[in-house]
Amino acid sequence: MPEILLFVKDFEMGSKISTICVDQGKDVEFSDENTDPDLFPESVRLAVVDMDEKVFSSIGLVSELKRRGLKIIGILDVVENKKQIKLRNAGCDIILPRLSILKNMPNLLDELLG
Repeated sequence: MPEILLFVKDFEMGSKISTICVDQGKDVEFSDENTDPDLFPESVRLAVVDMDEKVFSSIGLVSELKRRGLKIIGILDVVENKKQIKLRNAGCDIILPRLSILKNMPNLLDELLG
């Protein structure tokens, strides 16, 4: 059962994040805008959301994931202060620039999932 949901449409980025997670012993599942939050497996503890992707950039998605008790990592091309505050208020635990997510993912998994 997956522990991590990836809301990432960029195939290359999604594949790299998925590989890092699997290498760390975590099960991953890709989700999209049609995924019903009521069908998320109970085992899911973390979501990685590409906030630059229009279909995922909804504050509603972040709020729904947080309501389900998930830790949330938001990815942005450029982390602007105003956007970061908005995402944190919606429930993002961590917001990172796209360029640093791959380098930091192993540490984030340890920190957020223990």
